[in-house]
Amino acid sequence: MAVTRNLYDALVQLRRCQRIRQGFKLWIDAICINQDDLIERGRQVTRMRDIYQSAWQVVIWAGPEADESSVALTALHWLARQSKKENPFAGFYREGKMINASPLFMVWPSYESPIEKKVYRALFDFFSRAYWQRMWIIQEVAAGRSETPVLCGDKCISWDDLIRASQLISRDEARFGRDILNTNLAYTIPPWSFDFAKDRQPEQRQFSSERMWKTEMTMMEIQRNQQSRDPTSSWNELTQALTLVREASVTEERDRVYGILGIKAVADNLVWNNEPDYEISVDELWKSFTAGFLAAGNMSILRLVSRYAGPRNIGQKTVNDLHPRLKLPWLGPLVLWVMNSTTSAGNSPEVGTPCVHNIPSWTVCWSCAPAPTAPLTGPYHADAGLGQSIPILPAPNSSLAIKGVVLDTIDSLSSSNEKEADTRYPWNSSSSQGNLYGDLDAVRQAFWKTIVGDTTSQGGIKAPEDYAWLLHPRLWQKGVAGIYTYGFGLHIFMARNQDLRLCGYTLEEIIFGQNKWISRVRLAIGDSFYDPSETQREAFSWAINAMAWRRLFGTKDGRMGLGTCAAKINDKIVLLRGCNTPLILRKFNGGWKLIGECYTHGVMYGEVTAKEDELVDITIY
Repeated sequence: MAVTRNLYDALVQLRRCQRIRQGFKLWIDAICINQDDLIERGRQVTRMRDIYQSAWQVVIWAGPEADESSVALTALHWLARQSKKENPFAGFYREGKMINASPLFMVWPSYESPIEKKVYRALFDFFSRAYWQRMWIIQEVAAGRSETPVLCGDKCISWDDLIRASQLISRDEARFGRDILNTNLAYTIPPWSFDFAKDRQPEQRQFSSERMWKTEMTMMEIQRNQQSRDPTSSWNELTQALTLVREASVTEERDRVYGILGIKAVADNLVWNNEPDYEISVDELWKSFTAGFLAAGNMSILRLVSRYAGPRNIGQKTVNDLHPRLKLPWLGPLVLWVMNSTTSAGNSPEVGTPCVHNIPSWTVCWSCAPAPTAPLTGPYHADAGLGQSIPILPAPNSSLAIKGVVLDTIDSLSSSNEKEADTRYPWNSSSSQGNLYGDLDAVRQAFWKTIVGDTTSQGGIKAPEDYAWLLHPRLWQKGVAGIYTYGFGLHIFMARNQDLRLCGYTLEEIIFGQNKWISRVRLAIGDSFYDPSETQREAFSWAINAMAWRRLFGTKDGRMGLGTCAAKINDKIVLLRGCNTPLILRKFNGGWKLIGECYTHGVMYGEVTAKEDELVDITIY
């Protein structure tokens, strides 16, 4: 029998296992399913969850020994042991002194790790293995247990130890995690800097923590939910699985649906009686899959309808454009400065992929990549005052009729990034703008909550009051010293959007006050914000991640919000029964076209109420 080299290597290792020698049988999809028979393949896919759950053990085969993977597993075992200590890195780093003579100058503390660079490189190569991006691994891991063995060559680590190691790296991401990433990509920023919003930059995503050890951490959350006896799964548990699906590597696009039907978070929120059909068109499958969530009364699935961002002005070269010999921390910035000073600007392609599928606007496309926004996972229940959600089925013409409230009209929009090529943004309409929040202090309170979606990067809770620090004028004038933001810094946002009007005030007035020029002059004398606390760094990081590739908007009635980069002036803010956030809709063919989700301050927790006879029919094509 002909098998792939990867499978051959796995079989060679597995036959050394004592249990296999005792007579335990192996079930391997590539052998046990005729991959060339689409009918059999579809039939067997429905049994995958039962097969995994009935197995004595699920084995994760990460691949053969390569790129010092044995060194990586040794390091992961050490990290797992260290994670059980109260202070895992006590005495580990040799730290230099910090000299704070701001605003004149500042010498940042340096640290020296005793671990050789080849260990960090081995960890980078292990976490960036193609295996971790495969579609089917989501179901494999979900069906496993904490003691599930992870095999890599002839070395092994338990899934629990791998997760412990990943969590420890995440806790020390500014040092240990950064050293892992630095082994592959020399930074064009000084080595003492933090760097935030890396995962929002399309050119840098594959080198970010979210695409490496945090992938395993997300899979661990899915596994825990899979083993839960709770009869329902939350929205955040569902989106964790669906986000991995959207970014996974597949050889067959239909597996983005069929490969996760056995995931509890999906099954709990879905009505699905269809047999897997590998001959159905992808367009029809995407529509049926979205309709399955709607049939369960879960209108929040519409939040995942998302769009790409428009072109950016470019001409700015990045580290990826440099020859490897020039990618040195001390040389790279100088070379890039010269290149960018002599390069003419142009427009880059869109950020994300324009959808090429013939699907209604309410259908979630799982193939075409949206702009790389950070998910907003606050404890939202904007529809709480609209009554009980009911199942919805699409009409024969593929339209969707849902009860809801047309709440407001967008009449001002920020740019979605500093280099957006469309010069209309920031865009203020000529209509007068109300203010539902009160005086300037109330507007400022609404503003800082809006730019973080009133939540944290972990989600599930409201943003703490400490995040009000984000209103500090120096953040919007000079930024934070020692933090690189890939063009998404608050001071960079202010430079382009200072005239944006929100609730009757300009952005500049909201931050600097109505005597803005006096404030600006005072701030200009000083320097960037120095030495923020851990909570302040967390707030700053989350704000720029949440805002990246989204637009701040103001409304005609005087609300403000944060929404999809595809929003336009005169789009409507709509609440739908069964959807836990507002949506942005656009008039289309006598009905509506769905543009995307949004955070709208003041309506996220059931503040808007309406009786059944006060709801209107909203038809989405």
